[in-house]
Amino acid sequence: MKGIRWLQENGSLALLAFGMAFALWAAAVWEENPPVERTLADLSLVFHGLGPDRVVFEVSAERIRLRLRVPRALEGSIGPQDVEAFIDVQGLEEGAYERPVQIQIRRRGIQILAVEPPRVRFRLERVESREVPVSIQVVGQPAIGYQVGAPLPALSQVAVSGPRSLVAVAAMAVGKVQIDGVRQSVETEVRLVAVDPQGKELPELKVIPEQLTVTVPVEQRLGFRELPVRVTLEGRPARGYQLTEISVDPPTVTLTGDPRRLEEVGSYISTEPIDISEARGELIATIPLVIPPGVALVGSPTQVEVRLRVEPILSTQVFQQVPVIVEGLRPGMIARLSPENVDVILRGPLPYVENLRPDELRVWIHVGDLERGTYTLTPTVSLSATVANLSWTLVPPNIQVLITPAPTPTRSR
Repeated sequence: MKGIRWLQENGSLALLAFGMAFALWAAAVWEENPPVERTLADLSLVFHGLGPDRVVFEVSAERIRLRLRVPRALEGSIGPQDVEAFIDVQGLEEGAYERPVQIQIRRRGIQILAVEPPRVRFRLERVESREVPVSIQVVGQPAIGYQVGAPLPALSQVAVSGPRSLVAVAAMAVGKVQIDGVRQSVETEVRLVAVDPQGKELPELKVIPEQLTVTVPVEQRLGFRELPVRVTLEGRPARGYQLTEISVDPPTVTLTGDPRRLEEVGSYISTEPIDISEARGELIATIPLVIPPGVALVGSPTQVEVRLRVEPILSTQVFQQVPVIVEGLRPGMIARLSPENVDVILRGPLPYVENLRPDELRVWIHVGDLERGTYTLTPTVSLSATVANLSWTLVPPNIQVLITPAPTPTRSR
């Protein structure tokens, strides 16, 4: 009874004390973990209650920007996975709507400050599908002297599926094939898109199948013939050199004329002769073509650019028992080599390798940093000139080097 009487007389005082204690605790928590603002700028908007037989389209905003107030401890971890932006369309009939964006937050202590946009407009309709014809558009032009036939899609009709009102206006499914410069029939996979009678794309509609194999026939026109260009050469490169590369631009040309005269032309068109006598290195020249009588070139110059590369023939020479020279030996030390001579197999351009004399070849090792002891070292080869594409092999590849103090001379009495 005394406790009850005390509460009756002092209850308001106790409540005030509790409130003050809670306020002090909240202030301490606020000071240690003050809230901060965080923005999620690219949230996907989803629609709840949407059955498989209905679809939303013409959505005024498909991405939502959200401004939040979160405890500082959560600032670095809060992300799109913690928030969902949605509109509930359960029970709605077909038609146009404007509805507020609802936000569901999956973590505690987070306050919503702003939703942008707060409301979204959209249309809701039943899903329907029907078949439409396939139309393939050929883009570009084939090579000169070639013609394109009617494209042949694998299917003449495909299905389009989506909002009922858009399915009703779909006229066809269109695909495009690029044929610029082609010289043979093209078979490729083409992506189809639904379009209305004016050719405007209807991206809300799904085309089934979305891709289709299409063949575009390409054949040479009567009275035209395409032939490769053959380079005519005279003479021989310099001794020890060989022709390693030849290219021509353009590599083919197109002729026109009477079909019978075209058939009489050989399997290629020749250039005027190019003299490569004593040639070496790279040669670039503009050379006229030899055009057979009764035919003419179409869309091509009467000259072509020819590139030739003449490089040395690689040869091998063996130098036997070449002495190994020791360099950098410390004073008072001697070096014993095993073996003292090596064979050098030299491979490189024939003109240089065949004319190289033994005295122009030097094999040496450097021992300047080595103390007394036995070492296995790889000799270095030096030549009288720097030559490209030059390599060598030593036999044996390594030698043993014994470094010892030089013997002290004895005095005679």
